[in-house]
Amino acid sequence: MTMSDFWCTDELALHTFASLPAPDLRNCAQVSRSFNRTAVQSVLDQHKIWNPEQSAVLQLADNPNDLDGLSALLLSVHIKSLPSVLFSLERVTALQSALKAFHKMQRLVDRMASLHSVYVNWPSNAYQNQPISDKMLAAACKCVEEFLDTIISKGCATLQFNGFDAFASKYKLKKNPAITAAEIAKAPTAERLSIWEGARGYLPSLHTRATSDVLSPLSEEGNYSRKPSRFSISTPWISLTPSPKLSQVTKLTTFYAGSTGVFRPPFSQWTFALLKASAVTCITLSLQDIPDGGVESKLILDRLAEATPDVNAIRLHSARPGLMKDVVTWLGRFQQLGYLHIDPACFSAGNNVDDLELQALARLPHIYRLSSSSYFLCAYLASCRSVDGESLPRALEVIMRHMWMSSTESAVSAFIKDVERLHNAILEAPLQCLYLCIFSSFDCFPDRAKALGRLWSRLDSGMLRPVSDAREVSLEALPCFRATRKHEHGLILVLRITVTEDEIQRGVVDGEVVAFCRMFPTLEEILFCSDNLFGPGLPLRKEGFDKLKSVCPKLRRARLFMNV
Repeated sequence: MTMSDFWCTDELALHTFASLPAPDLRNCAQVSRSFNRTAVQSVLDQHKIWNPEQSAVLQLADNPNDLDGLSALLLSVHIKSLPSVLFSLERVTALQSALKAFHKMQRLVDRMASLHSVYVNWPSNAYQNQPISDKMLAAACKCVEEFLDTIISKGCATLQFNGFDAFASKYKLKKNPAITAAEIAKAPTAERLSIWEGARGYLPSLHTRATSDVLSPLSEEGNYSRKPSRFSISTPWISLTPSPKLSQVTKLTTFYAGSTGVFRPPFSQWTFALLKASAVTCITLSLQDIPDGGVESKLILDRLAEATPDVNAIRLHSARPGLMKDVVTWLGRFQQLGYLHIDPACFSAGNNVDDLELQALARLPHIYRLSSSSYFLCAYLASCRSVDGESLPRALEVIMRHMWMSSTESAVSAFIKDVERLHNAILEAPLQCLYLCIFSSFDCFPDRAKALGRLWSRLDSGMLRPVSDAREVSLEALPCFRATRKHEHGLILVLRITVTEDEIQRGVVDGEVVAFCRMFPTLEEILFCSDNLFGPGLPLRKEGFDKLKSVCPKLRRARLFMNV
């Protein structure tokens, strides 16, 4: 049997290569272009990476010598672009290994002809309790800086950070005890400058310990200090330094930050320089770990507003209790804002929606979509009544987001009350054209199948309102969102469910969906998704659509946005 007969199929070659140890597999990848393609794909298959030129999720190994997905892509001579790539360092627990991983990541990105979306998950708090010398900290900053600069130089349009808080806790904002955040808040409005401008007046603006071989920090960063360790007498300033060519190469338009650590030293110099140099129009922020100090949290928000004045889409997640009052005021500064999403979890028990001053938000002229909890949406619509009609948006879509955590009778009743409350707020709002979208998620049940079954059966049995005077209100009495002479209303229902596209098309969940549709007989559109709504979606088959339309006569569209 000849060698050509042996390597007759890709499946046999992949199976053979998959059984080889890593050193032999590396050698095989260097024999020929054909062997390279097969050997690399055999490794990628083990990591469930089927088409890296479309999307790749790279789980990096703690041992830099392991043949993980990143190492396989470095061996490839065929893959020349990465439209979407996720670098995950969850398994990397040693800082030295993390630095080697960033170096390999930088090599891979540098080889690519183009790069559109990059997500880096670096849960770097694993190193917070480890002693880190100045030399190691400087090496870490240099390594991360080179990697990030290379990403931007390749034309990255979407950049997402998660983690990046390993060293931020080592830097503290220097404060003048004589002037406190409370005194700033008491200053007359006419005399009040921006939070950051006010801080420059009472916080030291120069860092005297900057060494000659390290670029001096920006004046903003000089307001932070790093405590000396017992291993070093001085506390040299160590941070990521923005490239002078940043404004010439950046194409960034979308920025995600899963941690506010990227807005604090040693990362903040680079982050804010990038945002200022880029035409960023969409930002997503998780505010859970924003510093507790009122001064510093306001400084971070203020610097963000100054760096991204033309943002038109903002998504906020996981705000800590007591922060939303400052955040709502901050949001009023984005005059180009059109889409605002505030996760319902931001309004925990420590956040009173009624205390929010929403008039500034209601005056934003270009806002067209608002997504949050029913309580926040009701408060926003109520604030519109105290705003001049010319300042209000002409058309607005409000998205009520509801996460089903239980299928009990009280949970169903609470959902109905939220819908009714929002419906009444819509009718009273001084807006001529207003659309409601109800986004329901069903992925948090501990026992999903049985819980969903109980939920659907309660809905289908007509338990839509609490019993009053021993009588149940009929389905027809539920708010139908009908248009009035003064208002134009529309209703969209989005169901986020953990089933496959094929199961929906075959009608596996038709009974559950019909039960939900009976709540909203004037429903105009229904969408199914597993994560988010991206792309044009696929239409529901005619038999399924006709079944839903028999319940909702005004239904005009039903589409699927499934990732599985």
